[in-house]
Amino acid sequence: MPPSDAVPAPRGAKDPYLLASLHRGLEVLDCFAERDSWTLSDLATHLNQNKATVFRVLHTLEGFGYLAKDAATGRYALGLRLQALGAAAMRNEQLRWQALPPLQDLAESTGETVHVGILHEGVVVTVQIVDGTHAVRMHSAVGKRSPAHASALGKALMAYLPDAEVDGIVARHGLVRFTANTITTPQALRERLHRIRLDGYALDEEEIEDGLRCIAAPITDRSGRPTAAVAISAPASRMDPARIAELIPRVKASAARISRMLGSPSVAAA
Repeated sequence: MPPSDAVPAPRGAKDPYLLASLHRGLEVLDCFAERDSWTLSDLATHLNQNKATVFRVLHTLEGFGYLAKDAATGRYALGLRLQALGAAAMRNEQLRWQALPPLQDLAESTGETVHVGILHEGVVVTVQIVDGTHAVRMHSAVGKRSPAHASALGKALMAYLPDAEVDGIVARHGLVRFTANTITTPQALRERLHRIRLDGYALDEEEIEDGLRCIAAPITDRSGRPTAAVAISAPASRMDPARIAELIPRVKASAARISRMLGSPSVAAA
């Protein structure tokens, strides 16, 4: 991060925190919003840069799959990786805002904090949240990252992954203990995920933080594949077995409502 005494650079002055090589790469990518494809020569002329510099940028972006080169014509176009990132961004933006009314309804009817999360590289990332109305409530924030094995959101999503993907997440992140209730063995995690698939919801029973309980259910995409989850969280003092039993169908109904809005069949049908 910039030092606390840093001041904005005067207009036209060089930004000391800007990565020149990354800046050049992004300038090149921006050009593909103007044309579907470019030759090296045309792009260098358009950017007023020498061919050697532009070639290194193109070669790097091609190597990472962000650009693709036509061997016959030598022209560069957007690659599948960049298209996949754009599609993912659109899906997440659609999810965030289409999920908002159901989340607001759930938060208003229960008084508890409601949030939506996705699984990214084996970690849960919160993408939307609506605070509850109780004076004492659980606070979160968009962008918050949580361990998948210890959160209701994470388990609700991992339950529908192939075993190999779950094993990969465990190998990468481990099964860190946060409380006395945290799942810390692969066998226990597999058994819990199997139960979640049967029940259609996941619980966090003070597994990530003492005094916090959560209920989550998966949200499915157009293919019926779970790609996000909705959860309700509250202090354990308000989440006794009777209250949990009352909230489970509400959370599942909200997840199904969001799924339908996204054009998805039910999880059962998937």
